Order: sequence, then structure tokens, then C-alpha cells
Amino acid sequence: MTLMPTTPFDPVSLDTFYNAAIANNLAVAVWRAPGETTAQAVVDLSGNAHSTPIDFGSSQPAFVVAPFVNHDNKSALRIEADVHLTASGIHQYRQSWNGQRQTLERFLAACHAPDRASSHNWYLPAAGSPPGRASTRDEYSQLIRSAIRFITANRIEKVVVSRMTETPLPAGFAPMATFAHLCAAYPRAFVSLIAIPGVGTWLGASPELLLSIDTYGLSTVALAATQALPHNGDLEAVRWSRKEIEEQALVSSYIRSFFRDAGVAGVRERGPETVQAGNVVHLQTRFDVHLPEPQLQLLATTMLTSLHPTSAVCGMPKDRALAFILANEGYDRSFYSGFLGPVNISGQTRLHVNLRCMQLHDASASLFVGGGITAISDADDEWRETQLKANTLLRVLHADDAQPGDSRYQTMTATP
Repeated sequence: MTLMPTTPFDPVSLDTFYNAAIANNLAVAVWRAPGETTAQAVVDLSGNAHSTPIDFGSSQPAFVVAPFVNHDNKSALRIEADVHLTASGIHQYRQSWNGQRQTLERFLAACHAPDRASSHNWYLPAAGSPPGRASTRDEYSQLIRSAIRFITANRIEKVVVSRMTETPLPAGFAPMATFAHLCAAYPRAFVSLIAIPGVGTWLGASPELLLSIDTYGLSTVALAATQALPHNGDLEAVRWSRKEIEEQALVSSYIRSFFRDAGVAGVRERGPETVQAGNVVHLQTRFDVHLPEPQLQLLATTMLTSLHPTSAVCGMPKDRALAFILANEGYDRSFYSGFLGPVNISGQTRLHVNLRCMQLHDASASLFVGGGITAISDADDEWRETQLKANTLLRVLHADDAQPGDSRYQTMTATP
């Protein structure tokens, strides 16, 4: 699909692009891919995101965000890439013009007007959906022990249980400032800021790739186990326990089984290896497949349905683990441990599991953390792991120097 650049204006930053979307009550997605130094963003001129199955064969670009429970690939929200901000400027798609000319003109005018972001420039969750109740240590430990009993009694391999914790937003909080700081703190993560009217606003920095499709083929990873990054940053010095190695091996085995059952040969596998995500490390195995495009798109659709929710965020076998989670966690995960990312934008599809994320409320944020439970798990160790994961976000959220112009992150400025 051809990108049509707009008439040249003054430079446009991510901040003004995002603020213009909020000022016009439009759905907006901002993201920075792992290892990149600049971010990009899209706006849907219809205002809202639309629930639709993901079609990897479609040429219409979009950013999608799906909840933890996405039955038959039907619950993902699609933010159409009607206006796309890249390092080369603002672009728009011809198909998006009809019936949306006035909205487009208002949005572009706001992009190039003096930036007067309001002090509350994010969308709140839908009315009637207040923050869920945060779990205490005793409550979460009881959930872990229940999971261990369930695993033992039913002879299953793993259940991933999670909890929510609530924290006040700092004075002068700005979503784009926190996004910039997340980019600096997580250079190897997929960092995202999603704001949808009537749905809410989510920020995150995910270390886990669900699947990617590009000219080189299809890739996915098996990611599990967590511990603190050594003080000297030496990944070679990290040692993994039996429980952690087994937990990651289960995830890898599940992905191998998927490829085997799908009849896919020639899968390249690398790992397990220790990878860094902020101030924590994980065990990761990467899988790569090269196939002709039609077969690749079909495989991606099958993979999305089969792998989500992944065993890293749900458990094994998936159906029984999911039933335990829905019956016992006591809160709605919503988009936490779902997936999100660009689909067919600039020739690339990159979906990540929505981890290390938070949902914004009026004066607080809900942070979501969890861990994989096996028959040999220890409740105290699992609580400490969730504390470690929560602290990685809390540090960023409450960092005094979380400014968009932070020298550790290159805030993108683009000229159309």
C-alpha cells in the first residue's frame, strides 16, 4: 500500500502527535521496537478501535491490542493506521480519507499548533470498570498454594498466576514522559503507549515476542524464569535453578510441539540463553521459520490461535490452566498478558505479549505481575519474583528524571 506524505509543516514530535490525538478524542498507539532508537505512532481517524479478527493477509495496516482471553481470535481491538508518524515524517493512507477529511485536518492542525497538552492527557477505563482489588501477600501466597495443589492433583505441568498492585501517579505525571523513560530503561523491550477512548490507556515494556513476520520469515520465542540482573551486569554469571530451567523448558517444548503438529520443517532454534530486560533477566529460546509468503501468513494465523495465551502467561496444558486462572485469580487481567503490536505496518508485523505493563486511572496506575507455578514452586520465592517485576515499573513510573528529552532516549522528531 502506498504511503502518501502530507504537505510539509514544522517538525512533529511524538509528544505533539500523541497530544493532538488526545485533544481530538482519537485512538492512538505509540511504540518503540526492541533495539531501535526512534519510535513511531499511528492514529485512527474514526476515533475508536474496532474489534475484529486479525488477518495477516490483509494489506491494511493497523496496530492491534488483544486481551488475555481472546476466544477464536475475535476480541482484538484494531487501531487503523490512518495517520502514521515515522522518522521520515507524517504519512497517511488514501483509503482513510473518505468521510474523515475534517477529522484529518483538525488532527494535523493540532499537530502543528503550539503544544498545550492538558494536565490529564490520557483516557480513563470505561465507566463502571473501576480498578480491581490489589492482592495482599497472604492472598497471593494462598493463590500460589492453591495452584500447586491443583497441579499436583491433576498432574499438569504449570499454571501461571498473577496479581495486581495499585500505585498513585506522581505529581505532574505525563504518559509520554514515562514512555520515553521506559525506552531508556528497556532498550531491548517492545515499549508501547496505547490510548483508546472508552477503553483506557496502557503503558508497557514487554520482553516477550509472540510472533513477528517480515521479509526474513516468522519468529517467536519461549521466555520464562526471572531473577535480578547481577550488579556488574554480567549475564555469564547468572545461574538458574532447577525450577527455573524446567519452567523455561516447558515453554520451549510447547512451541516445538506446535511446529511439529503443524507439519513445519526446518525450524531454526537458538537457546536457551540468558537475556536482559531492564534490571531483571530471563531464559529465552528463539525459533525462526522461513516459508513462502502465503504459507507464512497461514502459519501465523494458526500460531496466534494455538499459542495465545502462551504457556509463559497461562500454563500447560493451556485449557486446564486457563480454567484455574479464571476461577481463582479474582480479577480481570484485561489486556495484561494479552498481545499487542503493529500488523502490516511498513511491511512488518510484530506482536508482543503485553507484560511489564500498567493501566492508567484518574490518579493511580494498576500494575500487573505474575509467575509460573510448578509442583516444586515456593510461595515466598514467587512473591519475591512478582515484587521484583513490579519494582522495575515502579522505578520508571516514579523516576524524577522521566522527561521526553532524556539523553538516554532519542525522542523522535520528524519533518513531513
